[in-house]
Amino acid sequence: MVDPRLLLTSVFLIIVNNCYVYGRPLTFIEQQVQLCINQDIKRQPVIIDTDTDVDDLWAIHYLLNVPTVDVLAITTVGDGYSKPFYSGSNVLTFLDLIGCSNGVGVGYGVNLPLMSSGYVIPSSLLDAIDSYMTSPTCLNQSANIFLQPSPFGSIELIKLSLKYSKIPVDILVLGTMTNIATAISEDRSIISKIGTLYFSGGQFKSINSYTSLVPNLTVATYPESEETSDGSPNAYLDILALQRVGMSGIKNIVAMPLITQDTMLINLTQLNETLKRLNIQLKPFVLSFISSFVKCTSPNQTESYLKWWDNSAAQFMVQMQTNNSQGFCLRTQKVKSHYILSADSHQFYGQGIIDVETFLPNAHGLVNYTICTEANSDIFLAEFLNKISSEKLYSCERQYNHRFDIKLQQCMLKFENAEQQPNVAKQTSFPKAYVSFDLLIFFVCYLSSR
Repeated sequence: MVDPRLLLTSVFLIIVNNCYVYGRPLTFIEQQVQLCINQDIKRQPVIIDTDTDVDDLWAIHYLLNVPTVDVLAITTVGDGYSKPFYSGSNVLTFLDLIGCSNGVGVGYGVNLPLMSSGYVIPSSLLDAIDSYMTSPTCLNQSANIFLQPSPFGSIELIKLSLKYSKIPVDILVLGTMTNIATAISEDRSIISKIGTLYFSGGQFKSINSYTSLVPNLTVATYPESEETSDGSPNAYLDILALQRVGMSGIKNIVAMPLITQDTMLINLTQLNETLKRLNIQLKPFVLSFISSFVKCTSPNQTESYLKWWDNSAAQFMVQMQTNNSQGFCLRTQKVKSHYILSADSHQFYGQGIIDVETFLPNAHGLVNYTICTEANSDIFLAEFLNKISSEKLYSCERQYNHRFDIKLQQCMLKFENAEQQPNVAKQTSFPKAYVSFDLLIFFVCYLSSR
């Protein structure tokens, strides 16, 4: 004889397991919204969060041409290497110039860091980045002034995309973590809907490499002066956001560290030789876009001053997603990272340190990362150029009314309006599709016990 109490407990757990999505229940109306969106899950859904620097746009261009990736949304943040006024606008302009005007929604996000270090990016550099495409002295392109961003802002777009996606969504962060930290703070149920969070930058310096970690009060306060050696802008521009995201409970966090990115030098000779060797023909705009970075943003620097920063992070993400052992990242390492946030740390503020537990066994705030520690720029460049020359733009194939954010809005309006009708049940309901074979087993067991 089966204990009825045990059976009741079992059925309760089965219902919770089948009808709750990643720890938070979808109501009947929300389930209908999810079905209405009719998401294609043949490719890995990705949200790209960007501060719209030039190399971010390279990364976006690459990912749009990757057949295994479905870019659900592009969310912009205004506290990095682009002024808030231009962050979303320049993504829209770039998408239009490469033939992807309607396929991906672009949301404007947070403009201020959760906690400013006081460091200010030179306005001359921001001006050069913001006018990169339209300046007569740079690419001299005309912008379509009628382009529109998503009806959702970045934070809402992140939360809703995660909530209504049928499968976990990967997030690629190409700027600060401000948008992601804000979204998580507003709705912590989205954490378990994040598949892997990929980060461009970050510092992972062994504690053994420091001769001393005693703050030097005679040294200029780091946050308000130049960044320290190996410091990562995407980290130190909002260290608090990075710390909150890291400790939020996201299961998988992967980073392309700045120290590895700095080995990926932009070399125009190498670029042209690779194009010739692989017989790749780029459109004039695309070629100018990737070869004018130094000329337009850092004319007083040599070309090696700039690196393949954020697009190396994008390519590392694809390599990890597809388990490609032949990718450009030759070696990875699992580390526990700790960032220094103390206002009294002076020159150590914003430093990312690993191996902390060897000196401080009871240290808290350690975050697990998988990082790329060695990269091959030849393999990277060949893959990057092959993809952007293909002009497949897989994530841009949708018509405007069928892209994820527009379908989401349409379906939410449809079923939220229906919910107001008197003949629609208000309570949570569980469609037959959500009931598993386990529940059938329960009833068989119950009947056999009678």
